[in-house]
Amino acid sequence: MPRILFAALLLVGPAVAADPPKPPPITARLVMLNKSGPLSELLAEVSRQTGLTVEAADGAAKATAAFDRTPFWEAVEKLAGQTGHRISVDGNKVKLVKLAAGVKPPPTATDGPFRATVKKVTARKDFETGGIEYELQLDVTWEPRFPVFLIDTDLRVTAAAAGGQKPTTEPPSGRVLPVGYTHPATVRLKGVPRTAGKIDTLSGTFRVTAADHRLSVEFKDLTGDKPVSQTAEGVTVTLKPVRRLEKRVEFGFELEYPPSHPEFESFQLWAGGNRLRLIAPDNRTTYEPTDYSADETGRRVRAEYSFSGPNGQPFALPDLKGWRAVYDTPCPMVERTVSFAFKDIDLP
Repeated sequence: MPRILFAALLLVGPAVAADPPKPPPITARLVMLNKSGPLSELLAEVSRQTGLTVEAADGAAKATAAFDRTPFWEAVEKLAGQTGHRISVDGNKVKLVKLAAGVKPPPTATDGPFRATVKKVTARKDFETGGIEYELQLDVTWEPRFPVFLIDTDLRVTAAAAGGQKPTTEPPSGRVLPVGYTHPATVRLKGVPRTAGKIDTLSGTFRVTAADHRLSVEFKDLTGDKPVSQTAEGVTVTLKPVRRLEKRVEFGFELEYPPSHPEFESFQLWAGGNRLRLIAPDNRTTYEPTDYSADETGRRVRAEYSFSGPNGQPFALPDLKGWRAVYDTPCPMVERTVSFAFKDIDLP
C-alpha cells in the first residue's frame, strides 16, 4: 500500500456511528394573546394557536386574556376562573363547565402539558385503631393531543401538612395503561388530626411513559414484491409485500424503535393504538382495516392488517397501482416525572 494512502487511512480512523436522535421532550403548548371579549372568541383563538379544541358552556361571558407564552392549561384555567367555569376533558375536547352556585373551583396543579385536579375527599374511620384515613380522588389529564402509555396507579406524596402534623401515605403500587386523555388517581393520607379543617399542602410526583406526537408514515407504491422501509424520527417502519387473497387484502408491518425505547412488561401492550389507512387512487376514499393483530417484543413490533368487504364480501382491489397506505404510530417515547402541588384542600 502506498505510504500516502496508508497515512491518510490512519488519519481518518474507524467510522463512528452517529448517535440515534433523542426522543422529543413533551412540553406544553403556549398561548400568546392580549385581548378582552366574549369567552367564545378568546377560546377560539386559544384553540387556533394550540390545535386543542376548547369550548365553554357560557361563551358570551366576558373575560380578559393577558398571555405571553403562557402554557395551555394555565391560560384556560385563568379564563375559567374569570367566568365561573371549571375545566373538564371529554374525549379529545376541553370543556368549560359552569360552576354551581356557591361552589368553589376544585384544587388543581399543573406541570407542563399535565394537570391534576382533586375531585373528592372521603373520610374513613378505622374502629380497631380509632384512626381516620382520608382518601383523595383525583383526575390526571394531559393536553388531548398526545398518547400516554403508562402511568402510576397512585400518586407519590413527597410532602404533606395538615393541622400542624405531617400525614403519611403509601407509595404507588404499580403502573397501568390509561385510556384516552384522563386517568383517575388516588392518594390516601393517614395521621391527619381530627381538628384539621383542611390539608394545608400536598405535593408529590407520578411517572408517565408518553410520546409527544404520532408519526404518519406514508407508502406511495404498494406494487413492490420486496419489503420497503422508511425511518421517521428514529422509528423504522417496514411494509412487507401486500398479499391479495380471494376475499381480502393483507398488509404486514415491522417496526423498530430506537434503543431509548422504554421497557414494558409482557402484558403492557401499547401497539394496539397504531392505525393503518388505505387511500384509494381518487385520494378521497379511505378504508380502515376490518381486522388486525400485533406482536410486541421489546422495541420491535410485528403487525398485520386485513381489509375485507362488508358482510363477508370480497374487498374489491383489482390493482394496487395508485393506492397508498399511511401508517400511524407514536414517535419515540420518553419517561417523564410529573410534579404536583396543592394548597388548602377542604376536608369533610
